[in-house]
Amino acid sequence: MESVPNNDLSAQRKKWPSESETIKGKLKSRSKQSQAEKLVNSMSVKRYVFKPSGRVIWIVVGRKREYLVIPKLYCQCDNFYIKAVIKKETDQCYHMVAQSLAETSGIYETFEIPDSDFIRLNNEWKKQSE
Repeated sequence: MESVPNNDLSAQRKKWPSESETIKGKLKSRSKQSQAEKLVNSMSVKRYVFKPSGRVIWIVVGRKREYLVIPKLYCQCDNFYIKAVIKKETDQCYHMVAQSLAETSGIYETFEIPDSDFIRLNNEWKKQSE
């Protein structure tokens, strides 16, 4: 951290977010958590386990459609693309928070599917993002 003379308080203040920026960040975080909790409580998080390979795919049913989520890494939604990838304002969307919360709490639906259905289902999930 660079040293700032005591008499230059305006320079010191510029380094920290304003109170309103901090509050906005906390509200967004709470809102994301709240939205995620609603998804989990409504059983909108789905875990597909493909047999015999054991491949796992997470799907979160959002307001507009189903989103493929790669835990802690990626979501198919526009919000993730814009806020995380382009603007780098966050590292996850509420679908990702929901997936993590569901996995941690064990509150999700599991579907065991034969490996032979993987390509068909994956194509269906990809079509939704077009």
